[in-house]
Amino acid sequence: MRLPFTCMQCAFGGDANSHPPYPKYVELRDDGRYEFTCENGHTTVTVLQEQKFEVLFDLGAYAILDGYYREAVASFTSSLERFYEFFIKAALFENDISEVTISNTWKQVSSQSERQLGAFIFLYLKCFSEQPSLLGQNQIKFRNEVIHKGKIPSRDEAIKYGQEVLDTIRPILHRVKSAFPQGVDKTVFEHLMNSRKADESQSVGTMSIGTIVSLNNGSGKEPSLEEALSEKRWWRDRW
Repeated sequence: MRLPFTCMQCAFGGDANSHPPYPKYVELRDDGRYEFTCENGHTTVTVLQEQKFEVLFDLGAYAILDGYYREAVASFTSSLERFYEFFIKAALFENDISEVTISNTWKQVSSQSERQLGAFIFLYLKCFSEQPSLLGQNQIKFRNEVIHKGKIPSRDEAIKYGQEVLDTIRPILHRVKSAFPQGVDKTVFEHLMNSRKADESQSVGTMSIGTIVSLNNGSGKEPSLEEALSEKRWWRDRW
């Protein structure tokens, strides 16, 4: 998965000696911070707005398109885990708990996915007075066989698993956006600021991309994973 970037200085700087801007495709980074130099020598630093769970789910989709079904299952699993982290942070930010306090506390469970899941379940219960809908037991068993026992899944199995992850995330994501609007904004803001820290003296832009599971989806259209794969295939083939 690569991201297209265009030099804004070439596009809007009015430099008569500059060539027309061509998109440059940059490999995905863990920190969401991208720096590239265009053919005219202009350096651009851009921070990707999307949260980790959004990007990871798309990675799973592209893995399916490329025929790497085991990797797709791993990416969908990571997406769900990072979504639980996003929920926890948004809920805590909504209650005016500081970023430093949240970060220091998260370190106590950052390497233990079961503890993170437990934190999510009980925080959800506190916020909404009901237990959350979780991944089905059959898919949990399937996931464990793939991740821990080396099972090689088929395409159909990977898509079925990805769809159930999608069906788990989307309703909760709608609820998060409605119940914790300030917490969601604060979570996104902190992500952007953390990615910018290395560039306090340098102008840094932001960028948003369309993802299958998306905080910024305002269209109301939520395609199935299979439908989304058709769209992703078109973009991939353009590379």
